[in-house]
Amino acid sequence: MIIDLRLYLVTDPAYGDPVQIVRSAVAGGASCVQVRDKAAPSADLVSLTRRLRRALPAEVAVIANDDVDAARECDGLHVGLDDLLPTQARELLGPEAVIGWSINDLAQLDDEPQLAACDYVAASPVWTTPTKSDADRPWGLPGVRSLAGLLAGRLPLVAIGGVDAHNAAEAVAAGADGIAVVSAICSAADPGAAAQELRTIVDRSLAERGLAS
Repeated sequence: MIIDLRLYLVTDPAYGDPVQIVRSAVAGGASCVQVRDKAAPSADLVSLTRRLRRALPAEVAVIANDDVDAARECDGLHVGLDDLLPTQARELLGPEAVIGWSINDLAQLDDEPQLAACDYVAASPVWTTPTKSDADRPWGLPGVRSLAGLLAGRLPLVAIGGVDAHNAAEAVAAGADGIAVVSAICSAADPGAAAQELRTIVDRSLAERGLAS
């Protein structure tokens, strides 16, 4: 499928019922969803991923984080530097699966086979984030600009880590094609309204770069 990365929601069970939050966020403008819970058993991730895939419109991609069994219940898999390689994920899930890869080090961009196996990459993290205490050194806006320039349009770039309504426009202006958020939506009193605000910011920022939203 063609994945819409403009507003990429990553789930976190700490904020309540993921299905309720995700439904509200998608109604507000979240364009894709990653199911992430590093502490959950695989069977629970499979169940949640299946529920979300059935509950959401087909055009909203549902991506599993680092769990191949869950990925088989949805549209693809997102992996990090310490997870499966993108080439391995592609081999296991086939050509139609959406594969994403977190970029924590510029050296990853030298690995052409891995990039060729991906549908998108994520600058991770852009800023420090409370939802991932073991994250690597933040890229900052200069890092996002550098990654976007080195990718040179080969793959879409998502900005994740500390992104919210106050800095989302800066991340897109620096070259990100979309933003990924956790607490900016999941901790909001109204996840749908928070998603709507973020989606408006992203669409406006992309338009200012001359890109269709």
